[in-house]
Amino acid sequence: MNTIVMKKAALRDEESLCHACYWAHIQRGFRESEESVFCCFSKFRAVPFKVADCTDFSNKNVPTREQMERMALIIPTKPARKPSGFVGTGFSSDEEPEDELIAASE
Repeated sequence: MNTIVMKKAALRDEESLCHACYWAHIQRGFRESEESVFCCFSKFRAVPFKVADCTDFSNKNVPTREQMERMALIIPTKPARKPSGFVGTGFSSDEEPEDELIAASE
């Protein structure tokens, strides 16, 4: 006799995955039994049962990558390293044109 193993079977009291999905269109009535669930991923289709696992699931409670990029703060910081070169050891940091240097020496 073969045994059948069901993976990820939804329990009776467990809530459907559609309640947290971005693509779900859920209509509820005044009674507990009055609920219609529709999936809007590719086309508007009815879902007649509680869903335990879905390939097109997109959690509406977690922001997408694009939303995260839009709300990211860009904080300008100065580099932590020291400036390179001979600045501060007696050389001038302002570059003067050669014409002014020649005119000043004459």
